[in-house]
Amino acid sequence: MFTRSAIPATFGAVDFGKEVRRRREALGLTLEQLAERAGLTPNYIGGIETGRRDPSLSSILALAKGLGVPPGELVGGVHDLDPAAIEAARLFQGASEDVQDAVLRLLRAVTRGRRRSG
Repeated sequence: MFTRSAIPATFGAVDFGKEVRRRREALGLTLEQLAERAGLTPNYIGGIETGRRDPSLSSILALAKGLGVPPGELVGGVHDLDPAAIEAARLFQGASEDVQDAVLRLLRAVTRGRRRSG
């Protein structure tokens, strides 16, 4: 079952945001530069970094891509994921960019459909 946030319950939005900020600053990136790399807005990323916003799975993936790290590193590692999620992540990471984009579009559409009907 999906929860509102893609971040595991044991790893809070504030912790996630701090990790994003730490990695962004370690790379010497401004909010604007990370936003451009991730395809998100600086304001949205700033809200994530301060814990005011709960990122969606697609935002976590976009931030990880923008930071050049596996998504699991931003959310506390793969120990919080079930075997099917780990397999999906491995398959996703090995897929072409076109396939990854198609999968993300599909996941976004399914997630939007659940929000409307739930």
